[in-house]
Amino acid sequence: MGTEARKGENEAGREMVSKGRVIGVAFGLFALICLVVTYDYSRGRNTRTQSPLVSDVLAGTRSNECGRDATEIAARYFPPGLEQAEAERILSTIAITPPKAWFWTPAIENATTWTGTTLEALHTIKTTAFGNQLLRLHLTFAEGKLHRLAAEVVCRFD
Repeated sequence: MGTEARKGENEAGREMVSKGRVIGVAFGLFALICLVVTYDYSRGRNTRTQSPLVSDVLAGTRSNECGRDATEIAARYFPPGLEQAEAERILSTIAITPPKAWFWTPAIENATTWTGTTLEALHTIKTTAFGNQLLRLHLTFAEGKLHRLAAEVVCRFD
């Protein structure tokens, strides 16, 4: 009778160890999944770009600043009297390398609109899983030369 009682206790002990291992493995997998998802959603926080304008704007602003005036920074690249063709060439260099995410798709917006003598350009300078930062530039030309400039960082949360 004593041997059968011990045999029953050993089987019960094995079941507890087995349940404990299953719980431990499940918790470990959950933690690993959370780590991977957190890593993926943090992509885009450090923007990769070849554009010195984008680099300077991002260095001069914080990621949580929306609607920040960036005219002073943009004026270094678009000085008054700049030829229209040169300004358009500089605008064409504004680009970022979007992050390669697994669980979300980076949204890159680049648009240029002419209204009379005013050029409005909107370029994505930072993209994350939670929204984008865009550089909005207003360039007014008179006689083919830059007359007035305004720039701001705009945030979009989708």
